[in-house]
Formats: sequence, structure tokens, C-alpha cells
Amino acid sequence: MLEDFIARIEDNYYFHLVQINGILAIIFYGKLVGKKKISPRFYLPFMIILLVCFYEILASYMIVNKGLNEKFHFLFTNQPFEGWNLWVYNIFNYQLSKLLLLCLIASNIYSRTKKKIVILFSLLFVSICVFFYSPWSGTPITDFQPYLYFLGNALIIISSGLFFVDLVTEESYLAINPLIYWPFWYITFLLFQSVLLFLADVAYEYISFQNTGVYDIFNTVSMILYLLLLTVFTIILATGRNFITPQTIKDGRTR
Repeated sequence: MLEDFIARIEDNYYFHLVQINGILAIIFYGKLVGKKKISPRFYLPFMIILLVCFYEILASYMIVNKGLNEKFHFLFTNQPFEGWNLWVYNIFNYQLSKLLLLCLIASNIYSRTKKKIVILFSLLFVSICVFFYSPWSGTPITDFQPYLYFLGNALIIISSGLFFVDLVTEESYLAINPLIYWPFWYITFLLFQSVLLFLADVAYEYISFQNTGVYDIFNTVSMILYLLLLTVFTIILATGRNFITPQTIKDGRTR
């Protein structure tokens, strides 16, 4: 089983780069001072990196361990088992990671009104996810969930837009050069990646069946953007700062 798992991941460069970020994140987060460890600006990126590392390992392992995968499958649904690991991504990628990303965006917004809107988005998303996977909804977690994918990406896009509006309107941000502010970059990468996934979901049937080349490009660019996102998170944990250069840090500006 271990040999099959290694064979499964040995040529998966995305998998390895994600795990490298995970190892570095654990090291750097452990070196943060106490106050920063409990700040959402640092523990949320750390949690997101660990979550991505976890579900990438679990998803790969479920492909090689069909027996365990089947047990989880029938725990969620009575439909025939076809060997897919989609339930892993449905739970951890399309739901939990989206929720954490919404919380991270909210933590970077100064305006109380906009922050409350993003928090309401988070609660709405959780409520809809719970409804979709309740016994009476008829949508098993082991199947494709296009409505949830669409909703999650749409809420990320809107919330990212609220952050950028906040960036150019709130007085607390006016003294900050966004080009040296790490949240500006990781929310930019997140926005681009979410827009890409949003477009891919809208045109899924066409690009996945009629134009696989475009689908592969979408998938590759999406993975690159997500790796950039995780890399910025890792750098933030390594430096313990929200700014790119220490000289730009001023009292009260890093929150």
C-alpha cells in the first residue's frame, strides 16, 4: 500500500510543493511569538496550509486504498462505489478551505460593515453546505456539487472585492503602499484563482468534454495561483510580518 501511495505521488510536483509549504509553515509558525500565534493574520494562513496538505495526502491515499475509501463512501451514501475520492475535495477543499479563506478576508477588512458582510457570507455558506448534505437534500457528498462550487467561488470573489474597496476607501489603509503589503498579494492571487475556477465551473461541460486543452490550462494556472497563495502564507509566517520590507512597518500598522 505504501509503495502504491509513493508511486501515486512521486511525479506530482504540485503535491510535493504543497507539502514543502506545510513543513516550512509548521517550523515558522512554531517560532512566532505568542501574540502573533493567536492573531488571525497568522493562524488562519497556517491552518489553511495545513488543511491543504492534509486533504492532498488524504485524496491521494484514498485512490490507492480502495477498501478504506469504500468504507467512507458508504458512510456518506448508499450509491454504488466507483473508486472516486471526490468526497475528500468536497469536504476539505470546496467547503472547509473556502470557509477559512472567507474568515481570512474578513480579518483583513477594517470597515465594520464590510467585515460583517463577509462574516454573513461565511454563515450563509456554512448553512447552505449543511442543508446540501442533510438527508433530505438528496445530494450525496460523494458526487459533484456544482452549486456549492459556484457559491463558494462567488462568495470569495465578492468578499475579495470588498477587501479592495476597503483598501482604497478606509483611512487605516491610506498610509499603506499595497505593493509592499502581503495581504494585498495573497487576496489578489485568491481572487484570480477564484475567478478562474468560477469560469471553469460555468463552462465545465464544454471545456471538459469538448476542449480538454483549455481545461488543462485552467487547471494548471489554478494550481500555480494556489501555490503562490500558499507560498505567500509561508513567507508571512517566516517573517512574522504583513509587510514585505521591515522598514515599512510602523506602530499600529501591522495589527
